[in-house]
Amino acid sequence: MKKLKGIFTSPYFIAVLYVLKMTLYYALIEVRNMETVIIVLSLAIWSTIFICFGRMKHKRKRFVFLTVYFLFSLLMFSDTMYYNYYNQTVSIRQLWQAKSVAAVPNSFIATLIPASFLLFIDLPFAYFSFKKYATKENLQKWLPWKKFKYVLYVLTALIIAMIANPFHSDAFARVNTMEFFTNHVNDVYQTVSESLSPVDMDEKEILQVLDEVTPAPKIARYDGVGAGKNLIVIQLEAFQNFVLGASYNGQEITPNLNALMKKDTLYYDHYFSNIGKGNTADAEFSTLNSLYPVIDGECYRLYQDNTLIGLPWLMRYNGYYSFAIHGYKGEFWNREYIYPKEGFQDFYSMEDLNQDDIVGLGISDKSMFHQLIPILQKQKEPFFTFAITLSNHHPFMLDEKYYDLKLLEEDKGTTFGKYLETVHYTDEAIGQLIDELKSAGLYDNTVIAMYGDHHGLNCGMEEVNYRVSDFIGRIYDYDEMLNIPLIIHVPGSGVKETISTTGGQIDFLPTIANIMGIKYDNTFVMGQDITNAKQGFVAFTSYLFEGSFATNDILFQISREGIFEGSRAWKIGTNIPVDASLYKEDYEKALLLKKTSKEILDQNLIADFVTH
Repeated sequence: MKKLKGIFTSPYFIAVLYVLKMTLYYALIEVRNMETVIIVLSLAIWSTIFICFGRMKHKRKRFVFLTVYFLFSLLMFSDTMYYNYYNQTVSIRQLWQAKSVAAVPNSFIATLIPASFLLFIDLPFAYFSFKKYATKENLQKWLPWKKFKYVLYVLTALIIAMIANPFHSDAFARVNTMEFFTNHVNDVYQTVSESLSPVDMDEKEILQVLDEVTPAPKIARYDGVGAGKNLIVIQLEAFQNFVLGASYNGQEITPNLNALMKKDTLYYDHYFSNIGKGNTADAEFSTLNSLYPVIDGECYRLYQDNTLIGLPWLMRYNGYYSFAIHGYKGEFWNREYIYPKEGFQDFYSMEDLNQDDIVGLGISDKSMFHQLIPILQKQKEPFFTFAITLSNHHPFMLDEKYYDLKLLEEDKGTTFGKYLETVHYTDEAIGQLIDELKSAGLYDNTVIAMYGDHHGLNCGMEEVNYRVSDFIGRIYDYDEMLNIPLIIHVPGSGVKETISTTGGQIDFLPTIANIMGIKYDNTFVMGQDITNAKQGFVAFTSYLFEGSFATNDILFQISREGIFEGSRAWKIGTNIPVDASLYKEDYEKALLLKKTSKEILDQNLIADFVTH
């Protein structure tokens, strides 16, 4: 027994455990290049930390060591969970999300990976090994300080060189973005350096970029087809495009939307979510302001004191009463604070509505829409209403009494099956809204625009990918996952067209402004009217690393290491690969657009524009 204990607490056994721990970690975050080099580097760094703590003279160094080791393990665990959802590891800039995650615990639990808990299994072994061997005397015998300090100097210099990467080495960049320690130290370095030197572009450079990417205003098709009418914009929670027009087990998944699209409707089938880490909130922000979100956190918090001149203000300037409605807490995503700055004159949240029917997180879509009607009837026309649905929120919790789809036995209780049920429920709620608008005499004079905020089914999850791939008849990839619907219904207009120019939430404001016949100053608008544009372009922020983009024909995914070499591209809707090296110019354009948008927000340029 004593011999066995000696083996389990030996530094060599701990080193083996640590190698296994890092192997599991890198497998969970899908590192497939240079694994051996990265694991050796991680082991070297961790051994150095072990030795440095062992040489400490602090009385409570064992407790300090265990705390640090636990925190590192917890960070690894967080990385794997975050990667499973966002396809990216945790950043210090995402610490704000802890509160948001706590607000949706069921969604968090649904993304748990059981294998991630194995990252904690070595904690007791590491502690007892440290307790037995990490004394100054033992370490001096094993590795004399005079020799070890040179190893420490070299290792420190190597880490600094990787993080600074002064010669822009691709090899350093790869390691820097994948290795656990260098990745997170680099994240802290980048965060601090950006805060110390926040301005990279001056206003003249920014305006030059905007002039090049934003087409000049012109007389366009469908200009003013909805002029003078009320406008209801509905952001559909986790609504993906593949469900529209699709049948499941002999049933239409979205019969009401399908019926709506047969008349007086423009349907955009190559529309993409371009959200950041703020998910739903970033979808709103980009849609209402035609600016890209940032990777650092949700814009509703980071830029809560910025001046904005987006769609709510634009509608107000044109005589509309602007207000928002959502069936969840008003404080969530900082909406109560930011909405007045967005230009909304009122906001009806969960606290202001009758909580008579709760589905998942909050008030059901059917109840919210039903309560919206009397609010609209009291408003002086024209009005602009921004409504956010909720019932289709992950993890798709719908009471069985609302089930209306007959699921196949193999889909019952699965993420895919539950998703179809909640999508179908939201579609029923939209059908109910249309009927109640007609009964209230509001339908004929109201334009209804609907779009998805983000995906509901993550293609990075094996079980989900397999089932959706089988359903759509091809490999479920990011071009399908990020594809959301945009539907603009204009009663009595006679328009009916499917528009396949690629667009994203960044393009909504100029697109709807054309439909409503509203002119605006496009100085700080980064999108275009995709009803009339021939060439579309959308840059992505999260789920795909920055530098990824979609055009009319292809989707380009930057490499896992975040560098151009090793990236992939394929024809949208086909999975047919194309030569990614041909798209260097578009890759640089995507980076430039994201950088320009961030500079507009960081420098609060709209405030100066409005003032002068």
